[in-house]
Amino acid sequence: MANVKINRALFLLAFLIILARGFLFTGAMPVVHYVLLAGKIALIPIAFILALRTSGRPTAIDLCMLLYYVVMCVCCLINSTPILSVTLMALDVFIFWAMCRWFFARNSLFPLKVTTCFLLAFIAVNFLLMLWRPEGLWHYATNGKMYYLLGGNYNNMGKALLVAMVSNILLLRFIPRPAAHASSIFEPYIFYRLTFALTVLLSYGTLLIVGSKTSLLGITLLLAFSVLLLFRSKWLRITCLSLFIVLYFGFQSWAVFHNLDTSLPKTEYFIQHVLHKDLTFTLRTNIWTRSKQLIERRPAIGYGEHDDMWYQLELEGLTTHNLVLHILLKGGWPALGAFVLLLIVLHLSLLIRGPNTTPIAADLTFFILAALWVYLFMMIVEVYPFFSLAILFIYAGYTVPPALQPADRTSATHVNTISTP
Repeated sequence: MANVKINRALFLLAFLIILARGFLFTGAMPVVHYVLLAGKIALIPIAFILALRTSGRPTAIDLCMLLYYVVMCVCCLINSTPILSVTLMALDVFIFWAMCRWFFARNSLFPLKVTTCFLLAFIAVNFLLMLWRPEGLWHYATNGKMYYLLGGNYNNMGKALLVAMVSNILLLRFIPRPAAHASSIFEPYIFYRLTFALTVLLSYGTLLIVGSKTSLLGITLLLAFSVLLLFRSKWLRITCLSLFIVLYFGFQSWAVFHNLDTSLPKTEYFIQHVLHKDLTFTLRTNIWTRSKQLIERRPAIGYGEHDDMWYQLELEGLTTHNLVLHILLKGGWPALGAFVLLLIVLHLSLLIRGPNTTPIAADLTFFILAALWVYLFMMIVEVYPFFSLAILFIYAGYTVPPALQPADRTSATHVNTISTP
């Protein structure tokens, strides 16, 4: 029993380290930054051991993520740019993947539970700090903006909010409902319903304070898709998701790649009166124009990895504010091809495994795909670190049955236990 508690505490610490590195801004806290970095380095050999000791082969999604990383590294080497930041990000993904795979292979919901709880804790602490210092905690000299604990730039908070909600919703779909007479908040299903309600309230409160319209729209869309889980109609889900994907490509084409001289009244009305943004998307069109000009000069291999100062000088911004341009700028067409292949393999893996097996598999397939497209929609005007996107890829590979066997909805089973080495 003592060993089980120690193992659980160590895994809690490991997830805390990786999630803190992925979602908190520690650039202005050097002590915290280096403590987390040291913890991450210590976890690397443990992650390799977990990967080797977990039965089964990596999924096709895992292999495509690896291919994407290799392509990015090759582009960095060709451009003679540092690959340290790319490698550090890849190691974060690898450690999180190894731990998730270890537990999911044992039908344990531990990764979903700790991700839900830790991200809620981050969101709550950040919210309290915002009430104290709504203008931000630190001044970032490179771009002259104020940064917050959660994600740094206020537009970056959306990644933590979305991943927290996705983790919580997946968890609620697996945990069995309690008996009718159960009322204790420590009953797992009731507890995680409360965490979900608190996450939603704090997320909206956070976004209303900082005014991030992209994140506000993103989590609203995610909640709208989660409501469709209450309906058993397969065609309703397919229709809604298909229309949203069409909207994604239409909006992406118009906002980022269209001729700025072309007038589209309905789209412009949506931007100005629904999203409450100007038609330059807060000067993002200038950044997109500069990004496309750079990409046109080196479409084959991109420019590799660079620091914030390089982006500020070349783009007058720290990112391209668009995922497609971000990938093309760093790795050219090979990197974009690898990323598109990753998306195709993910869709094929889910659609082959999910919709025609069990009701829960159909629910999870639909919801993970919806969450992914909502996140991609948000990244039409923002760029979030690959780590947060990789979490959705890992969930896609390991939570949809038969990868993770669900609990019965009326009685608890072994799926809710925490397996330890």
